[in-house]
Formats: sequence, C-alpha cells, structure tokens
Amino acid sequence: MKNRVKRLQRILLNENLDFLLVSFLPHVRYLSGYSGSNGLILISPHACVFLTDFRYKDQAKQQVRNMMVKVVERELFSSLTDLPQVQEKRVKLGFEAQYLSYKTYQTLKSRLPECLMIPTEKLVESLTVTKDGDEVAKIKKAVEITDRAFSEILNFIKPGTSELDVAAEIEYRMKRQGSSTPYYQTIVASGKRSVLPHGIASGKKILKNEFVTLDFGAVYEGYTADLTRTVIVGKASPRQKRIYSTVLKAQKLAIDKARAGMRACDLDQTARQIIKRAGYGKYFGHGLGHGIGLQIHDNPAVNPTNQQLLEPGMVVTIEPGIYIPNWGGVRIEDDVLITQRGCMVLNKAEKSLIEL
Repeated sequence: MKNRVKRLQRILLNENLDFLLVSFLPHVRYLSGYSGSNGLILISPHACVFLTDFRYKDQAKQQVRNMMVKVVERELFSSLTDLPQVQEKRVKLGFEAQYLSYKTYQTLKSRLPECLMIPTEKLVESLTVTKDGDEVAKIKKAVEITDRAFSEILNFIKPGTSELDVAAEIEYRMKRQGSSTPYYQTIVASGKRSVLPHGIASGKKILKNEFVTLDFGAVYEGYTADLTRTVIVGKASPRQKRIYSTVLKAQKLAIDKARAGMRACDLDQTARQIIKRAGYGKYFGHGLGHGIGLQIHDNPAVNPTNQQLLEPGMVVTIEPGIYIPNWGGVRIEDDVLITQRGCMVLNKAEKSLIEL
C-alpha cells in the first residue's frame, strides 16, 4: 500500500495538485486496504488522511496503514470540509470526476469557496491498470475458486433444473470456498436466452439439447475472477458444434497472440476476424474483453477502438462470442495475465465442448 500511495503522490506533484480527494471505494481500498462501505482519502504529496464513521472505527484501525485515520460524526464529505488544510485560500483540490456526483461537487464548492476544485481523470487508474504480485496472487485465488465451482456445478445441471437454481448453487459453492459476494449477478442463460450476453438467471427450466451459458466469478479479498463457459445439456447438433468450434478457435488464437506492446484493438481484431471469416461477424457485437481487479470491468477495455498498449501485469479477459437471435449463443472466457512474451491463462476450467 505504501508504494502505491507514494506513486500517486508523485503524480500529484506532476499535476500541480495540493490534494486529491479519493472517493471511489475500489480506489480507496487499493490505496489503504480498507474494505468497508464508507470511507474517503484526502491525499497530498506529503501526507494522507482517511475518513470514516463510527461503524468502521475498529475496522479502519486494523486495515488502514500509513494514513492518519479520522473517525467523524457527520457525513464524510461535510466532515472533509472541516479539515483546516482544505480551507486555505487557492488550495488546488483534485477530485475523481468520473465518480463524484454533481450534487456532492456543488456541496463541496459551497462549503469551500476559497478552494479550487479541479476535476481529474485516471490518476488512480494509471496505477491500478497493472497488477503487482500481491494483486495477481489474489486474482489467481479467485480464479481457482471459480474454476472449482464450474467443475462441481456440471453434475447439477440437468433438464428441468431452473437457471435460478443453477445460479444459486454456483454462488453457494463459491462462498463455501472463501469467496465473498460476487460483484455481478451470476449469468445462467439457456436455450434461446443464451443469445443474451448478460442473461441474468431466470426461472426458465433448462431443456435437453440446449446451450447453457454460465458467466460468473468469485471474489477473493476484493479481487475478482470472471469466467464464461457454454455447455450442452444433451447432444450437440452439427450447427451447435460448428458455432462453438468457431468461438473456441477465435479465443485460442487471441490467447496465442496476446502480449505486452500489442494494442488492445489489435487483440480484439485477432479474434473478430476468425468469427467474421466464418460468416458470423454481425453476431459478435461486444468487445473481446476487459481488465479485472478490484472491479469486474477494469481498464483496459479490449475492443475495436481502444488503441491502448497492453502492458506486463495487466489482467484481462478474452471472451469472444456468437449470438444468433431466436436460436442461442456461445461465449468462452478466460482471465489472462499479460507478460512481455505473451500471456498466462489463469483459468484451468475445461473449455472443449462439454455435453452433459
């Protein structure tokens, strides 16, 4: 944590900011280790103050390191404006423009009339985009839990079982193995519903010879995994096999090509061209992947427009898909660690076509 704070403090000096208000909770956790639901950090190039309320007094003292912990009685933003260091004239106070509400901004402006409120973007994100060894270890543990839940759930999926029952069983098995509550609702989409990339589990009963797409991820000490597998309940038809094979080929090629120094958009095109050449280009309508970490959708976005270079230490998903209306869809997703020479696939879950 200390090194992360020091790196951010150097950024503040370069940006000519006296303070940065960090209000987005994943960023608060990244810098302090605090996992509660109410906390702010006021960071200067030379010091840090962490604010929380009475409910988290003991938790903050246990988790927060290298910061002054201040437990306040009033609402956090109101208490922030009472700090003497931000009340000085012409203080340049940066704030996370993407995450601070307009209402809160107006409140701060009215209570700190002498303060220069400066919107900032991607200051903390410039640090979180690559993962250090501790972060990678936590992601690997989340992936391990997720993979195990996938292998265990296969015997549970049968004709007549509802999507909701499958989702509940997946989440139960992950929690038994040490996962906290997932960051997104478990996706279980069967039959024609598998055309929905974000097909949250419904009461639909799974039928024989249907695709079932499962998309879920454990969370370990705040860090998430993100796995998608599509299986068949019964025997696959020639068309189902053909489409599944196309998605798998696209995913494997993207994994083979992924490496540091490659543009995110070029990695996307590697997989997209396979699907396009097979005649299914118009049925792959989302990006190839995204970063993961303390957020389920982190930087970088791996899509057709993002020209950002991949860097060693980034952890991204590679998840091509084909979705045909009124028929169904296939998506296969792994989490990969970008390295200088290629990438390391973190998932071990089987991804050849499984017929249950």
